[in-house]
Amino acid sequence: MEEKQAPSVKSAERALRLVELLAEREPRSFTELYRALGMPKSSLHALLASLAHHGWIADDGRGGVSLGYRARAMGLSGLDESDVLDLVDDVMEDLRTRLDETVHLARLDDGDVLYLASKFSLQALGVRFRPGRRMPAYATALGKAMLAALPASELAGALPGEYAALTPHTLTSEAALTTELERVRAAGYAEDHEEGTVGLQCVAVALQHADLPLVAMSCSVPVPRMADAKRAEIVAALLDARSTVLGRLRP
Repeated sequence: MEEKQAPSVKSAERALRLVELLAEREPRSFTELYRALGMPKSSLHALLASLAHHGWIADDGRGGVSLGYRARAMGLSGLDESDVLDLVDDVMEDLRTRLDETVHLARLDDGDVLYLASKFSLQALGVRFRPGRRMPAYATALGKAMLAALPASELAGALPGEYAALTPHTLTSEAALTTELERVRAAGYAEDHEEGTVGLQCVAVALQHADLPLVAMSCSVPVPRMADAKRAEIVAALLDARSTVLGRLRP
């Protein structure tokens, strides 16, 4: 009996081979990939553009090609901070457009919230949270969302020794924060009511997954714009955004 050969689809084979090359070593230059794959340059450009659009590869910012968040989420490598930025960038953009309010991404760092990225509303916010800015985690919705997601063994080490009042509304005791974190766990999202910045309220959700470093997304709104209906809209949008991000990762 004649042995059947597996069907061959040249474009699929090239895409798989490209990802395999990057899994072996990354980044790789366009020239390296061109020589390894032996395909026309125009076709390679088109293939790279398609794979980048779908999150399988990414430009490393120095002229090289690296694996994208989808490839890493499949287990080829662990997601790091730069991959998380790629993973959530379009989701943050959609949030900003949907809500017309400012959206932030941050991680915990030694008891602080460290801002990683922001998408700014065209409306006035009154304050700019640039990447690299720090704030005490206990005084922000971002921080409370992440603190609530920590296991008990890690939470104690993330709490401050002293609770300085950044505003008249800041929680200034471990007891008050503990009660608040219980509420956050039950609700699935965190809020701050002018606790870090006077005149600003925020809602945040943690992005917690085995393939991700712990990060959180938030929406910041000046108090005059934060009506009950607006808050409900923000909560729903952030929960949708979290589902979208986590849905891109392996179960």
